[in-house]
Amino acid sequence: MELTTKQGKNGKINLFTDGEFRFAVSAFVYHSFPYRDGDEVTEEALAELKKTYDAEKAHESALRSLTVRAHGEKELLRKLRQKYDAEAAQSAVDRCKQAGLINDAAFAADLAEELYRRKAFSPERIRRELEQRGVDKKMADEAVFALDIDRDSGIIQILEKMRITDDSPDKDKARAVRRLLNAGYHISEVKRFLIFNNSLD
Repeated sequence: MELTTKQGKNGKINLFTDGEFRFAVSAFVYHSFPYRDGDEVTEEALAELKKTYDAEKAHESALRSLTVRAHGEKELLRKLRQKYDAEAAQSAVDRCKQAGLINDAAFAADLAEELYRRKAFSPERIRRELEQRGVDKKMADEAVFALDIDRDSGIIQILEKMRITDDSPDKDKARAVRRLLNAGYHISEVKRFLIFNNSLD
């Protein structure tokens, strides 16, 4: 197959074989390709070029995500897999790890502290959130244990944010109960802080 190229949008190079458009790649990736206009090229060579370009795009996407906020390894891989194939996504994550941009232990510790300080989540809810983000159970346990969480303080923080007092209407207290249960606290704990005019049961 004869390879020909045309300048595309945003600095990309459009590749054609025997006059048929195949795909576009960045100029950087194209210039790493050992074929030029008029050369005979194989499907295998084109597939390798496409794989290289996909890996580069996945890496750029990973860097953008890590610029916005820290990610754990599995979380970032799962995010990349929504747009890229498994090989490109894994390659991007591996490059980020080698560059020291991914540290699951630090990610778990920072996220656990944020969930406690900002949302007053219980240890159980924080652990669940971490595991949902791809943090393994042992690392999640260590991150939560390091916080030395005061459960009562967490409950009080939520009630204060919601401006719930003993004089608040039962419907507002019921809303607070739902919020506290969602944050991972037990109903027995909640009952110690909220007195309803009608029974909570």
